[in-house]
Amino acid sequence: MTTCAPFAATLRVWPAIVAAVIANTWGATPVMAQRPPAPVEVAEVRHVELATGQSFVGTVYPARSSNVGSAVDGRIVSLRIRDGQAVAAGEPIAELLRGLLEIEQAGANAELERRKQLLAELRAGSRPEEVEQARAVVARLEASLEYARNRSMRIERLVNRGTATLDELQDVLAEVRQADASLRGSRAALAMAEAGPRAEQIAQAAAAVAVQEAAVDRLSDQLAKHTIRAPFAGWVVERFAEKGEWVARGGLVAQIVELDRVEIKVQVPERHVGTLQPGMEVRLEFDAAPHQAWIGVIEHIIPQADLLSRSFPVTVLLDNRLVAGTPVLRGGMLARAWLPVGQIGHATVVPKDAVVLGGPQPVVYAIVPDEAGPTPGYGSGTVQPVTIALGAAVEGAVAIEGDLAVGTRVVVRGNERLQPGMAVRFPLPQAAPSP
Repeated sequence: MTTCAPFAATLRVWPAIVAAVIANTWGATPVMAQRPPAPVEVAEVRHVELATGQSFVGTVYPARSSNVGSAVDGRIVSLRIRDGQAVAAGEPIAELLRGLLEIEQAGANAELERRKQLLAELRAGSRPEEVEQARAVVARLEASLEYARNRSMRIERLVNRGTATLDELQDVLAEVRQADASLRGSRAALAMAEAGPRAEQIAQAAAAVAVQEAAVDRLSDQLAKHTIRAPFAGWVVERFAEKGEWVARGGLVAQIVELDRVEIKVQVPERHVGTLQPGMEVRLEFDAAPHQAWIGVIEHIIPQADLLSRSFPVTVLLDNRLVAGTPVLRGGMLARAWLPVGQIGHATVVPKDAVVLGGPQPVVYAIVPDEAGPTPGYGSGTVQPVTIALGAAVEGAVAIEGDLAVGTRVVVRGNERLQPGMAVRFPLPQAAPSP
């Protein structure tokens, strides 16, 4: 019994210890869960006059579409694309056979190098060794001429004495004339060596180099045309050839479309088209992307109506979005454009950045201000989501329908991470200075 007494006492104390630990734990939970107010930016709900928006059906088209063809005849030896592949601007998409052109280019480059070396030799002028060699020739011929003249004088004296014939004298005089002519030629060669090449020779050599450079450029251009490249960044939607096929000059290889931007073509009746102008903002809806906000701009209005429907084509330009490297909007998709047409009326608008999509319905986070006085220059409060219905776009804002009073502050920056009831802190707009 004595041995069990401490154990029984421990059992009596243990529930108290557990209760204390649980109490401390639950008591610490609010402190740990308390977070500082999230920094956000806000704007006020406004009431404006604008034309009531009306929805029009449109179709998505790529901003650019190009049927890429070959500039030369040739056989396709490499086709580097597949349907649906993204390509960069200037990326090679096909290679044509070009072995013979590469051989011709190698020969043309060698000939160009030879002509460049010849031009460099002419521009450098005569080498000192060449001038010295020409001077040695002149000295040798001068000695030969002097020897011939002395010999002719001796023969002439012998002829006067009758010990030599006139034929011998004529032979010696011919040697003198030959030596004199050779000396004059060597002196001219020495003068040319000392003066260097003529300007006309250098000009001819430079022209020959330019002609060969043009030949090399022509072959390089032909080789470049044997590589078919993407004209702009986009996606391959169709191939018209396969590896091993012969493609003629102008033959099509692939169709590439640009989807970084898209055009939405909308048919607008003639009674509404007069109120539209290029540059107006348009809110768009897509069945393929129902949980995203899209604001486009009217690019141009075609001033020629369809004679059957009496409607005018209106093109809206829109920046596309990529998800995992794939464009969200693609050619041929259905679109609905909310154009600011109709009667002028009052509408409640919020900045388009205040709209949060992704749920069953679009919402905005309204600020419920604190009862305590805010920090100077800053406001604080909690946020509550308000379900809205979207209307037309106007000057960076979107018309809405919902339980939002004019002047209510809504979150426009930082709303993607908010949850209902979260505390927020935001800078207040600066008051205009008094005159």
